Amino acid sequence: MSQDRTLARGARVFGAVLIAALALISLGWIIRDFTKANEVTDVWWNWTGLLARSEDGIWVASFIEPMLLLLYAVAAVTAVRSSSATGILIGTGVLTVVLRTPGLWNLNADWMQGVSDGLMSKVLSSTIAAVAIGAVLIITAIAGRRPTQPPPGGYGYGFPPPTDPAEEPPARPTRSGAIAAFLMLGSGAAVLAAWEIRTWERAGWDRYERMLTGERSIIRLLDVPPAWATWTVVLVALVAAVGALAGAPFSRPLGLIVAAPLLAFGVSAVAYALKIDMIEHFAEVSIEERLRLLTNVFEVVVGAAVLLVLARGERGDPQTVSDYRGRAAAPYAASPPSS
Repeated sequence: MSQDRTLARGARVFGAVLIAALALISLGWIIRDFTKANEVTDVWWNWTGLLARSEDGIWVASFIEPMLLLLYAVAAVTAVRSSSATGILIGTGVLTVVLRTPGLWNLNADWMQGVSDGLMSKVLSSTIAAVAIGAVLIITAIAGRRPTQPPPGGYGYGFPPPTDPAEEPPARPTRSGAIAAFLMLGSGAAVLAAWEIRTWERAGWDRYERMLTGERSIIRLLDVPPAWATWTVVLVALVAAVGALAGAPFSRPLGLIVAAPLLAFGVSAVAYALKIDMIEHFAEVSIEERLRLLTNVFEVVVGAAVLLVLARGERGDPQTVSDYRGRAAAPYAASPPSS
């Protein structure tokens, strides 16, 4: 993901197709749950964490599915035309592999009872496929890179320099955006990590371990263990925060990607609090519950703010980009048609 390398067009298109396949997997399970819901709104409340009945008593999708679906849709469209396609593919691939991996052992566990073999096999197969596609995305992003500099000899007559923005060096965060992203992602990661340590302390390791692995603790078939999901976001957010402060091009797509689960965490938790009237009776709940709710609101604010500050980028050092464009165009201009 260095400044002088970009992703070849074929790799970008192939990556977009892979991301679209991931989107279809999530969409398929969301549609399945809608067909089994007694009421349409039951699916939404199920995503927020409320218990809701379904036709067969089994839910497949958690709030992670709509979050991934939106992320995949945006990433698939953006990757084709973005100079940051390498970061988009790697970030999407890493997030997919990490979030889907717990399903590989939980869906095979003996304690997963009451689910038909047919449904379980389909969910497990889709999980394996998602992990495999995520890994291929990472490989594609690494293997499909090429230098952004013009080829030796430059572009002669009949071979004009590239005009596709995706062929230019990846855009970095703006200076102000990098500082803001560092502060927001860093503080968001610190707050989430502090709550996880608090949960670990109160629950004890035996119980917390199940929250980390998902053993006997997941309710929906595609649930991601809560502690696993949180630590994933913490680590990715820290990498994006440090990268943004350093002005690394990969920090923009990675920061935009990690903003999605931050928003999903916050929105689902705040919706749950609204449903059970926690906000209406805010003064009556314990101090810790108030702090947790404020943390959920903070997650929404951080996620939305990161999207705003990293949406706009700049293509590295202006002189570097100017030199790149000059090197690309000069040989073309100096090669008149032969008589």
